[in-house]
Amino acid sequence: MRKKLTIILALAVLSVLLYPLGTAPTAEAKTYEFNISLDSPATHGKTLGTQVFVEELVKRSKGQFKPTIYHSSQLYKDPHAIKALLMGTLDMSIIGNHLLDGVDINTTVTHLPMFFGRAIPLNEYSNLLDELSVPIAKRLEKKLNVKSVGRIYHLGFDHMYTSTKEVTKLEDFKGLKIRIPGGAVALARLKSLGAGGVLIAYADVAVALTQKTIDGASTTTMSVEKAKLDEAGLKYCVETRNYFTHYFPMVSNKFWNSLTPDLQKIFIESYEYSVPKQRAIAAKEQQDAKEELQKRGMKFYTPTAKQAAEWRERFMTVQPELIKELKYDPELVKLCEEALKKIKE
Repeated sequence: MRKKLTIILALAVLSVLLYPLGTAPTAEAKTYEFNISLDSPATHGKTLGTQVFVEELVKRSKGQFKPTIYHSSQLYKDPHAIKALLMGTLDMSIIGNHLLDGVDINTTVTHLPMFFGRAIPLNEYSNLLDELSVPIAKRLEKKLNVKSVGRIYHLGFDHMYTSTKEVTKLEDFKGLKIRIPGGAVALARLKSLGAGGVLIAYADVAVALTQKTIDGASTTTMSVEKAKLDEAGLKYCVETRNYFTHYFPMVSNKFWNSLTPDLQKIFIESYEYSVPKQRAIAAKEQQDAKEELQKRGMKFYTPTAKQAAEWRERFMTVQPELIKELKYDPELVKLCEEALKKIKE
């Protein structure tokens, strides 16, 4: 009897010792479903980068995160996504800097004349944008009640495309009517070159080109190729490097604050994992689009360093006025100026 009792006690002690090691059953980990709204189509670099992010997030969290990507504006168009983030009715979105200037004009600080036509290698430009986007992201966090979860995604350089004549010198810009998405800076840029800006929705560009309402458009190479705007009349590209379009990743604080610190860490690390991969995809998309358009007959002209400097100098005459009228943050402008001085073209 005593021997039997000894065995029972020994087994009881053993079970207590083993409990902290995980032999006892544990409660199932809580899962977090969340939605990501994107305006880009399924095959777009932003969407593909986001897919890399969510796959890594699910993997690292061992299934605790259950994200759903709604691409092609299935859930919200980006202007509405901005409002939804603010209200907490949308969990996450990755939105173009040019669409956020209504929230904070400083999201387009890199559209200012000092950046125009800079022949900066892409890796250095990426580092520059990473540095400048940090204070901008903090401003967005306050104004939109969101969490900025990491570095920006890329789209690419905005150039000028024409249908009526090839632009290879300053005089060629004179009188051209170029479609722009909007903004006083874009209008001032074209005016400084002798051209005029026409505000037209991107969906209407092909018709406007066909009807000769415009002589060209300001956009990215990939955008021209995907929309087949060469078939609508665009024949030439002058690689003006107007600015570099990029995207800010934002998560509503309502969703963010529901996560544990450990899950927040996993979220940020998973997103960061996707950044270099997304940027590589975006760069390849732009290069592939250029090669495809060249095969289809489009001519590309890259301004010389001297030309780019001369064109920028003309545009720079209105920079003080633009900064004042549009109310760019003077400290951020100063940071931009100092950062550009450190870079050799």
